[in-house]
Amino acid sequence: MMTTLTCIAATLLALLTIPLVVILWASESKQQRARRWRRAGSSYRSIAERMSISQSTARRWCMA
Repeated sequence: MMTTLTCIAATLLALLTIPLVVILWASESKQQRARRWRRAGSSYRSIAERMSISQSTARRWCMA
C-alpha cells in the first residue's frame, strides 16, 4: 500500500514539474541561454553553432 502511494505521489510530482520546466525554458531569452551554456563550459564556437550565430555574437551575449 505504501509503495503504491509513493509511486502515485512521484508520478503526480513529475506531471506537475514537467510543464513548469517547459515554461521556464520557453521564457528564457537567447542571451540567457547562451550565458547558461557558457557557464556549463561550452565554448563560444559551440554556442554559436548551436544558435546559428557568429562567434563574436556568442561572445558578446555571454559577456553582457
